[in-house]
Amino acid sequence: MRKYFIIIFILALLIFPASAKAQSPITFESMDVSIWPEYDTSTALVIYKIALDPGVNLPTDVILRLPASVKELSAVAVGDAFDRVSDAGVIKTFTTSTDYSRINLTATGRFLQIEYYDPNLLKTGNQREFTYQWLGDYAVKNFSFEFRQPLQSTNVSVVPPLTNSTVDTDGFQLSSMTRTNLAPGQELSFVIKYQRETDSPSTAFLKVQPSAPLDQNLPGQSGWNSWLSDLTANAPWLLVGFGVICLLVAGYIYWTSKKGPERAGSSRKRHSVRALEVEEVGSSEVHCSQCGKLAKPGDRFCRTCGARIREI
Repeated sequence: MRKYFIIIFILALLIFPASAKAQSPITFESMDVSIWPEYDTSTALVIYKIALDPGVNLPTDVILRLPASVKELSAVAVGDAFDRVSDAGVIKTFTTSTDYSRINLTATGRFLQIEYYDPNLLKTGNQREFTYQWLGDYAVKNFSFEFRQPLQSTNVSVVPPLTNSTVDTDGFQLSSMTRTNLAPGQELSFVIKYQRETDSPSTAFLKVQPSAPLDQNLPGQSGWNSWLSDLTANAPWLLVGFGVICLLVAGYIYWTSKKGPERAGSSRKRHSVRALEVEEVGSSEVHCSQCGKLAKPGDRFCRTCGARIREI
């Protein structure tokens, strides 16, 4: 009996967490939707940034419906913060149908980012119209909608109207609005209209800004203007140094030219003395009158034949 009780207790422990997990509803702590029409293509780029409620058990599956016109996803990433999301190892499936396209994403972290291009950007001459619809797949505590106005566009209107408006560093006009406590199944729709005379994407009109002013040097870089200014500032010292070098060179040339004749005269004098010494030595030599052998200075008799040396 005790064995059966232990088995039932273990099964209850295994089943209870799974049941609790299955019964936990998925709620979005926040959801930011950004619409970028004609940014780098002729379609509209849609960006989702979703933060799951801290009470959601992980991992969990998040299923979102997208427009049927969307045939592929541009990016899907998961992480423990928005600035640390990654697409590495993300488990997802994407299916299409005549009604909706669907993404089934296994969320291993609380923060999700999903991007796709929606071709449902209507163009009639210079008129543009795009409609975004949130289908209310989940409850959302804080919903934010942002429209990034394309460059070279005018006469913009959004329904419902967007209240907040700013300009980013690239020159894009940003308009947004927020809603709170959206219930599951509560839909939102936004209709965007504007005029644009060109079909080129906004990226074609972006100005590449230098990382530093053109007259400012980057670390480790020496610019022409800096070199020229340094040269001008140090010109007096450079002239003094050049003058000293010229004087040293001139002095060396003068010294070498003056010492040349003296060295030649001294050399000739030494050669004359040497020749005179040789001549004197040669004139003082005495030979034996009998055998002709050379006698040494001071000899009175020949060391070879014994004959008397005659002094000259």
